[in-house]
Amino acid sequence: MWLFSRNIDLTALYLPIGLCWLVLFNLPADYLEADIPLWVWVVFVLCIDVGHVWSTIFRTYLDPEEFGQHRQLLIVAPLISFVLVTGLAFISIAWFWRLLAYLALFHFVKQQYGFLALYKMKAKDFGVQKIFQDKWVLYWATLYPVVYWHCGTELNFSWFVMDDFVNIRSFFALSSNAWALLFSGLNAFYWVIMLAWTLEEIFRSDKISTGKILWMLMTAMNWYAGIVYFNSDLVFTVSNVLAHGIPYLTLIIYYQHQKKTLKQNRLISAFQVAAVILPMVFLLAWLEEYCWDMLVYGDRESFFGAVVAYPFELLENPFTQAIAIGLLTLPQLTHYIIDGFIWKSNAANPYVKQIFKAK
Repeated sequence: MWLFSRNIDLTALYLPIGLCWLVLFNLPADYLEADIPLWVWVVFVLCIDVGHVWSTIFRTYLDPEEFGQHRQLLIVAPLISFVLVTGLAFISIAWFWRLLAYLALFHFVKQQYGFLALYKMKAKDFGVQKIFQDKWVLYWATLYPVVYWHCGTELNFSWFVMDDFVNIRSFFALSSNAWALLFSGLNAFYWVIMLAWTLEEIFRSDKISTGKILWMLMTAMNWYAGIVYFNSDLVFTVSNVLAHGIPYLTLIIYYQHQKKTLKQNRLISAFQVAAVILPMVFLLAWLEEYCWDMLVYGDRESFFGAVVAYPFELLENPFTQAIAIGLLTLPQLTHYIIDGFIWKSNAANPYVKQIFKAK
């Protein structure tokens, strides 16, 4: 059982991250320890990560029917987000990044479960009695590496800025050897759980859902290798963004393509849909990062300024900087909020069940 189709799932959901790990496991150590090259940042962070955030507008604000179904949410969410983020950024920029990092973490974990839930909807296996329940195994696959992260030392990666996650290691009176022994055991137990789930999924299911198994194992591999196995900003950034952004962009394009086909009762090319969505989201992502760098960061002017010279200087006043951060965070934070509502199979999303129903 596949989510989109065998070819789309393998090509869009699993081939990119598979090739990614093939490259990462063969890169020399000095490359893994170096700063992220500009071209990697442009492709993975700007185009894929920021781009997938903007793709949500095609599922909501730019679709009159969908906007009508979620009007209150789509109006209220950005307004509340702006007020809260602006206030927090003005009070403490460090706590702004910390809370945003935890919201991002929550969103990334929930997206992994969201895709799993769509697979389960397609396979009609909600309510199936199992020893290793899909939901809890998915949370184990994602949250154990996060716990490891919170107890780690000398980590070379972060979510947004260094030390945005709280380190809890100092709260426990354990020696370095004790920590190493503890996590050696937990690392092994991590894969025991994943193996047990896989075997149960294969031998206790009437029909093997290959796509769902691949999704779960890809999730475990990506989160474990990106956080526990490696200690590299490059590895974490590329693997995390690729496994999150590409599936979501695929989901948006597939949903819009299938919806148009259902409504117009004729076959529409998915490439035509992608040709409309992708250039616009990449342009919007570029504009957003242009403004972030011009007003807040100021570290990539040679890249952005080569296209359009900065008309404004970096904001130094804390209040105006907080307002800018509040505005620039809106696409991301709104995406985090509304994404938890627009993919539910309920009356507000009538096409979700139609598009992802078992065939």
